Parts: sequence; C-alpha cells; structure tokens
Amino acid sequence: MELHEVVIDHGSTLVGPVTAAIPEGQVTVLQGPSGSGKTSLCLAMTGFLTPGRGHIEGEIGVLVPQNPREWLNPRLRVSQVLEHTMRIRRTQSSDPAHQGPGLRAARPSERAADAAERAADRPLDGDLDRDELLALALLGPEIAEHRCGELSGGQAARVCIARALASGIDTIVCDEPTAALDSSNAARIARLVNNLAATGKTMVWATHDRDLVAATDSGHSFAL
Repeated sequence: MELHEVVIDHGSTLVGPVTAAIPEGQVTVLQGPSGSGKTSLCLAMTGFLTPGRGHIEGEIGVLVPQNPREWLNPRLRVSQVLEHTMRIRRTQSSDPAHQGPGLRAARPSERAADAAERAADRPLDGDLDRDELLALALLGPEIAEHRCGELSGGQAARVCIARALASGIDTIVCDEPTAALDSSNAARIARLVNNLAATGKTMVWATHDRDLVAATDSGHSFAL
C-alpha cells in the first residue's frame, strides 16, 4: 500500500498531507499524539473514509478498531461473527479456490494447542477452520460460543483480529486496539502483531504508546 499526498478534511481541521509506503510482510508503526489524525488515516486505509485530496494505491486493508467492543454486535456469538466474515469473503471472491464449504469447526476433542499447531503449519491464504483462526489470535476454542457482549476488552480486540484474518485480506490496520487495555493485554496484542507480520501479513499499528512501539518489531514507521 502507498499513500500519496493524502489529506483528510474535517472542516475545521486537516490531516496531512501524508505520503508513505507500507512495506509488505512487516509491521509499520503509525505514531502520533491523541488527536493527530491516526484514526482518520486508519479509516482511509480501510475504505471507511475517502480522502479529500491525494490517493491510496494498493489493496485496501481490513480494520482492527480502536474500540473493539463497539464494532462487534453484542448479541452475536463469536462463531457467528467469523462465519459472517467468511461468507462475505466467499461471495466477493472471484477465485473458485476460495469458494469452499465455509468455516469449519474443529472436533470438540481437539485441544487449543492442537489448533495453534495446525494454524502455524497452514498458509494464511488457505481456509483455516474456526479454531485455527482463534488460535492465531491467541484465543481458545471455547470463546467461539461466547456472545460478543460478554467479552473483555482484550478478548474483543483479539476477536477483531481473528475476524480480520478470516477476511483473507493481507493488510491489517490496527487503530490503537490497546488503548483501553492493561499493560499485560497490550503486550499480548503487540506480540500478536509481530507474529502475524512474521507469517507474511502486512501490519499497520497506530499508537501513541512509546513502550508498545519499543516492544514491536517494527520494520518501518512514520509520524503524524
């Protein structure tokens, strides 16, 4: 993804112009204080907001939002959220290889460790089953039957990451999903971002937390 002189006009305030290249298969950190426009830029990189000037080249990313619980239907089970995402992916895909039977639930006898091991050995562009997606997001299979309204902030952030993986989109844009988390959960999300970049995903990590930046294996960064 490349940003070329991107300007977002909020009337009384402008964000940009921003020019940046987002390297594939790395973590790119977007830094800036609160109110600097990080969320606006994340929304532009994921198609939720159209820049007033400039343009974005390359595949539009998928968003992991700043307030994950506000972006999840509290009445839906986690399994339903993932299945819905996979259904959209199959509908939109023109490649018959992606129009398989859908999201598969692992057998009840399989342990979370089994799912994690399987997921580590499978390409992320393949059809991972539900428990493999959850394992990649550092979640156990039991979370699948929880309603989204029952999730903690850390769990909701990781469910949003699992949903992003289920979309099949290679660029994942994380808009400060650790903003409301304690240090332990924030470090877990930072580790997860690193892990996903190591599998070949292009990760954009928007944050104002310098400690998290230091903990992230960032291949590139730019500031607002």
